[in-house]
Amino acid sequence: MLKKMFLTFCLLFPLCVFADLDNILVGNVQYDWIDKDELAKEEMIQEVRDIIFKAKLENRKDLKKLFYDKLKDKNYIENYKAASEGLKEFNGNFISAFFYKKMPYLYMYGLQDKRDLSTAFYYDAAGNLRYIDFIDGYFPDYPYSAIQYRISGKPVSAIYYASKDCQYLFKPNGEFEGVWYKHKLYNTKNRIILTRTTY
Repeated sequence: MLKKMFLTFCLLFPLCVFADLDNILVGNVQYDWIDKDELAKEEMIQEVRDIIFKAKLENRKDLKKLFYDKLKDKNYIENYKAASEGLKEFNGNFISAFFYKKMPYLYMYGLQDKRDLSTAFYYDAAGNLRYIDFIDGYFPDYPYSAIQYRISGKPVSAIYYASKDCQYLFKPNGEFEGVWYKHKLYNTKNRIILTRTTY
């Protein structure tokens, strides 16, 4: 349950991105995961891994100090309400909401300053900072990647956004978890290991 919520959470933000759905590319390779053999899949995984893991992900002890002014969202009541109402932009930020399945109240919301798209901040319902995404690449254009950390400094995941429909998900140690294609997360054997209702 927690893994499913986390993977959905990781891939919902940002919501402001658009893609050419007829031409999904990873490097120079059109998306055709299911049709590739094991060797070709491993080559694609390694290509993406090389892009997003230029250096080993280490724990960061500087995040609380670096983002001291963001540890508590001073406008959390207004932001919580805006996210709950489904707004995509509010007070100069892109905003997103995260709900538990079949429950009407959000448990987390994300904020991304429209003037600085290199980071996204995720707050719990009480306005406490929980996660930070560091975004690298051509955001909001594809491709780009994001490394997510807990505010404690522990890396959570690395995601390569080839397009709105296609994302490669890795653990912080570089281990491949799967490739999202639309609503389904596939492993290297083409087994669907997770589904999501939105992306």
